[in-house]
Amino acid sequence: MSKFSIIARATILKSFVFNVERRTIRSAQGSFTREVVTHPGAVAVVAVNGNNEVALLTQYRATLDLENLEIPAGTCDISGEETLATAQRELLEEIGGSSDRWTLLSKFYNSPGWTDQVTLVYLAEDVTVSAASPEGPEEMAMTVEWKSVDEVKAILSGSDAVDGTAAIGLYAWLNHQS
Repeated sequence: MSKFSIIARATILKSFVFNVERRTIRSAQGSFTREVVTHPGAVAVVAVNGNNEVALLTQYRATLDLENLEIPAGTCDISGEETLATAQRELLEEIGGSSDRWTLLSKFYNSPGWTDQVTLVYLAEDVTVSAASPEGPEEMAMTVEWKSVDEVKAILSGSDAVDGTAAIGLYAWLNHQS
């Protein structure tokens, strides 16, 4: 049994992607409050083509005010949709990709100190590409590059900051190969 229990919740911000709650928690030392970002969850895809190259996206992120190197990903924003179906939809939207070979690589909490967001990373193998159907200005402006295993390793071991979801997914993929 947990030494902590949530005794009150109040939504203090509603967003199209997430909400912020103020929670009152009871503990042996008394009650305290925390602000928590609630999120429906997300998926990400390590998309590998027939040449064993991975699709990496360069997409603008307003939070950082820069174009960030990422793997295809998206929010689980359709009620009742299975996470694999969300991953398949996001791959198609973002790069026009499809695959018949899917494997769950990883599942992780993004940052449990402030959000309940969970991300599932899928591997899509033998990805074929047709026309993408990007949504929103960031996706419409993003670019896609296919990177070899050695290029991925160089990105991960370089001195530039790497998107956390991409890093987890790419390391899981490299581990899956060995």
